[in-house]
Amino acid sequence: MQIPTHYMELERVHEATLARGLRALAVCAAEPDEGVSTLVRALARRNLLAGRSTLVVDLNLHHPTLVPVLDAPLGAEPGLLAPPQLVVGEVIGEVMTGVVAPSGAGNTLRLREPGVLEGQIRLWLECFDSVIIDTSPLNRVNAQNIPAERVAAACEGALLVVLAGHTRSATVDQALQRLRQAGAELKAAVFNDRDNPRLADELHREVRRLPRWAGRLKRHLHRSVAGMPLLSLEV
Repeated sequence: MQIPTHYMELERVHEATLARGLRALAVCAAEPDEGVSTLVRALARRNLLAGRSTLVVDLNLHHPTLVPVLDAPLGAEPGLLAPPQLVVGEVIGEVMTGVVAPSGAGNTLRLREPGVLEGQIRLWLECFDSVIIDTSPLNRVNAQNIPAERVAAACEGALLVVLAGHTRSATVDQALQRLRQAGAELKAAVFNDRDNPRLADELHREVRRLPRWAGRLKRHLHRSVAGMPLLSLEV
């Protein structure tokens, strides 16, 4: 799934975070598959359209999604994190500048240490206007992950994604508590209505399924649906 950059919902998220001068943003969720990686890439595209150089960092060790476009250059010395390079999403083949997820238990442990990730973010911000970090689920803590609340606390702010209709309120409360205890500053929350589309969206989708020869009818139905404000209400 890819979020178009012209969506007003994405515009509101961008205005509440990066457009206000926030330079280092961690995008989090309580549980896996709530749409964090999709939103990270969408925000990066929107931020690039605003003329800001943007680096996407994959610290979602629960499910890394970025892979390098090219092999690492010969002779490159291994480091705590790979250098910024052209990367591509695992599912959606869009190329951007990013940092792939670290490998090795030693690197993961070092990134958990106070000041280490903060120093790395400062170095990135010397070269990029904005850094957006994809994190592991807040409530999935294990030895292989870099805790999302630790990443959020190292950034200037955090954004919490909640999958509407799936994530329980108690689960969200637990995630918020982790962020507060780590000293992270929550800037905004996004409710992902992937499984709760508006009635208008569903009707438009059904109209698009009509055969090609019904072009005139399809255009008429699209206009009719768009002209009914009641169908566009968000619940």
